[in-house]
Order: sequence, then C-alpha cells, then structure tokens
Amino acid sequence: MAIKIFQYIPAWNVPCISPYVSKLVYYMRMAGLEYEIVPQDLTKLDEESPHGKLPYIIDEDGTKVGDSNTIIKYLKKKYGDPLDHDQSPVEAAQALAWNRMLEEHLYFSGVLQPRWREDEGFETYVPYIVGGAEVSPELRAMLDAFRERVLASFEGQGMGRRNDEEVLEFFKDDIDAMSTFLGDKDFFMGPKPRSVDASVYSYVRHTADVPFRWPGKAYVRGKKNLLGYADRMRAKYDI
Repeated sequence: MAIKIFQYIPAWNVPCISPYVSKLVYYMRMAGLEYEIVPQDLTKLDEESPHGKLPYIIDEDGTKVGDSNTIIKYLKKKYGDPLDHDQSPVEAAQALAWNRMLEEHLYFSGVLQPRWREDEGFETYVPYIVGGAEVSPELRAMLDAFRERVLASFEGQGMGRRNDEEVLEFFKDDIDAMSTFLGDKDFFMGPKPRSVDASVYSYVRHTADVPFRWPGKAYVRGKKNLLGYADRMRAKYDI
C-alpha cells in the first residue's frame, strides 16, 4: 500500500492548486516515498481532515496526519531523512526561516492576492477551483461566500489591510530575497537538494507558472536564476 495524500485538484502542470499540497507531493517524490493521490470530498473536509484543511495523509497503517510541515516531520521520523540527515544546525535553522517566510508571508502576497483579491484573477481561478464544471447560480453563491471567507483571513493576517501596490512591493521584496539567497547555487541551500526545496520550488511554480495576469508573475519570471532552479528541480525529479 502507498501513503494516501488527500488534496484539491491539479492545475496548470502543478500537482494541486494548493502550494502546500504541491510542496508535500514534491517532498514525497524527492524522498522516494510511494504515494497515492486522493481527491478530497470538500463537503466532508471539516470532519475528515485533522485541521479542516489540505493536505492530510493516511499512512499505510491507517495513521492520519494533517498539515504539510507536520506530515513531513512524521515522514522523516518514520521513513528516514534522506534529504536533511547531514544538514548542519545552522542550515536547518535557515531552512526553517525560509519555509516560514514562504508559507506565512509570501503565500498571502503571491497566492491570495492574485487569486482571491483581484477580480480578474478570481474569475480566471474559478474554472480551476470547480474542475471545469458548469458554474450554476448555487455554486457561484458558494464560491462567492468562500471568497469572502478567504479574504477575511487575508485581512486578519494583515497583508489584506494593505492596498494592491503595497502588497506587490512586499511580494517583490520576498522574491528578491529568494533570488539573492539562491544566487548561482544548484539548489536553494547549496549543491544538493534539501527538503526546503520542496517548498521553494512549489512557490516558484505557484507564482511563475499561474494563468493569472498579475505583475508579480512577470516579476518572478524576470528572475532567471529562479527559473533555472525550477528547470533543475523538474529535470532531477520529473516534477
């Protein structure tokens, strides 16, 4: 049996519309772990997911684990740590800080902003959310209500209290930092891939390759070293 990963739907050549799910899929591939993708019934998400969010996994022995970071910790402990076992404490601390920046900051400026806040981006996103299904008035009402819920979290986090231009500047600062830290290294932390590369690669893909017309996309695509890095990750792991 393989480990089951519960997720949303794939889109634009990424494993899932969620960068958190994509990160987990990338990690599993990088670590050489067998997995099975299971589309989540969203009407049962709150009762089936440990945190009411995706991803979560069900291991071969029936163990259920939620949250991508908690899942990766669990997988390392149970199946070994081929990517980070020889990482120094300083490198581990740096990787943790980068992961936090991506998931607690860049996610809001680079994912929620173009997909959920901007009207044009949201309308582009809707067909992906529903998997190409016809959007009935009832479904549209549900999507609009969910959009309000997402934007409430956007504002609650603080990023959504800024105007569009300010959000874009925060986004650019984070992308500049990623590009500068990567430099001419083969992978984010150095000559060999680490587990943080699953997160970095996910956010490069989820900002550079999306179908939304947004200045942030062009900004990422202007960072040639980030695009080269993505090419190396894709070539090495076929992801």
